[in-house]
Amino acid sequence: MANKIDRRTVNTLCIIYVCIGICSIITLIIFLDQRRSTSRDQISVMLRNSMKLLVSTVKHMRNINQLLLIPMTIWAGLQLTFIFAQFTQAFVSCTINPKYVGLIMIAFGISDSIGSFIFGHLVKLVGRWPCFAIATIISYAMIITMLIWRPSTNQISVLFVIAAFWGLADAVWQSQTSALYGVFFTDNNEAAFSNFRLWESAGFALFYILIPRIRTRTTLIILLVFLSIGIVGYALAEYRWFNDQKKEKKTDHRIEFHFEP
Repeated sequence: MANKIDRRTVNTLCIIYVCIGICSIITLIIFLDQRRSTSRDQISVMLRNSMKLLVSTVKHMRNINQLLLIPMTIWAGLQLTFIFAQFTQAFVSCTINPKYVGLIMIAFGISDSIGSFIFGHLVKLVGRWPCFAIATIISYAMIITMLIWRPSTNQISVLFVIAAFWGLADAVWQSQTSALYGVFFTDNNEAAFSNFRLWESAGFALFYILIPRIRTRTTLIILLVFLSIGIVGYALAEYRWFNDQKKEKKTDHRIEFHFEP
């Protein structure tokens, strides 16, 4: 009976998912400005532009700040894969009941949405690095908690707390990391954001491949390693960017002083 109910639930969710996808496609067709390109010349131009973007994406990896941000970008993909794949399986389904997965992930989603709004305004008041520091502390605290905590059936509230705080930190990792690329690489945005998506997707793929083959404890240790390397790389990139900004301001000031009548 339970299997029939679960199958019906899965089928219902799949139908809802497909309907939402179809509505999204229809919405894009109706409201998005269409750029129809059917000629062979236009297709060849599109292919050349795609190849140019690919080449510029690879060349952009020679930028030191880009190299420093790669571990944190991979971490952004790893931590999101963990909460969706292994946390829901190892801590929720195996410990309590699979039926609580949806409720706990709702807590994650609500916290993520609220966090995106809060940190979006907070970064304007206190700057980037305090927001990343808060997210780092939260992520360390949640990972260490899961390493030392032994979950039991009567501690479901702890799972809600972990999911909520993870969502709060994820709001920074997803939104502010993307914004960071826009600030650091203003001269080459396309290649920079291509690198952002490339390395974040690498994090997704890495954990989706590894998670079925490794223990939860090993996964948490990998998360700790990438978080540590990532935040150190970010700190160095932030320091380099700050020094470059100071040099540019000094240069502009000297130029203005030199041409002052």
